[in-house]
Amino acid sequence: MSNNPYYKQHWIDIEPERHEAYDQILAFHPAMEPLLKPLELAPGLRVLDVGSGPGHTAMELARRVAPSGKVTGVDINADFVERSNRRAREAGVPAEFVRSGFPPLNFPDRSFDRVFCKNVLEYVDSAADTVAEMARVAGAGAVVVATDSDWDMMALETGAGTADLNERVLGAAKSIALKEPKIGRRLYGLFREAGLTDVKVEVMAAADTLGRSTPMLKASFARYARDSGRVMEQEVAQWLANINRAIERGTFLLVLPQFIVRGVKR
Repeated sequence: MSNNPYYKQHWIDIEPERHEAYDQILAFHPAMEPLLKPLELAPGLRVLDVGSGPGHTAMELARRVAPSGKVTGVDINADFVERSNRRAREAGVPAEFVRSGFPPLNFPDRSFDRVFCKNVLEYVDSAADTVAEMARVAGAGAVVVATDSDWDMMALETGAGTADLNERVLGAAKSIALKEPKIGRRLYGLFREAGLTDVKVEVMAAADTLGRSTPMLKASFARYARDSGRVMEQEVAQWLANINRAIERGTFLLVLPQFIVRGVKR
């Protein structure tokens, strides 16, 4: 029995069906371009992807710094690391993945030209310590970028009379799955406290009206809500049915703001 809190352990133990869902949820898509633009990638750069997950975004980073650059991905999940290394070898891109929890990051000071962290800081034991570590391993003039959600700004609309159930299920899920649900709004201050300069903030809040986010809701948040013990199974089942019905009727709406924060190491 692990002594890790749920928000950490559920990334260490991932069953096959969740791996399949994450390959879909966390695949790189051109719509993610605004998240990568602040990195100012170019061939030859050394890039660290903190919490690289299934590695799809790290692979895209590697293509952009090839052939002379390299991407290193670090993740707590052994299967993510093994699968990502295999994909990198098969694709022939300059990317390597290592397994490690964080903080700390097990790299020397000033090891990287770019440091990237996407939708990870809400799950770590200490977001402040992790951002400080990201700054430490960044070289002089390096760009550090983090993007993360602010779950308390999430808007989910599934039809008349469903708001209370949405709040109950999402609240139950957040109670155990997220260490810091408000991390998006905290990133600016954490970057400044870590000594990074020229800190800039953008907020991306695209509306999902087609149900593209439902794999995340079904594979992750429904599971978290059940595991929390704060809602009953039939309530989660009804919540999922409401989502499906709203998508069928064309009335589904989900907005989850993404804060994109960029700083420079001097």
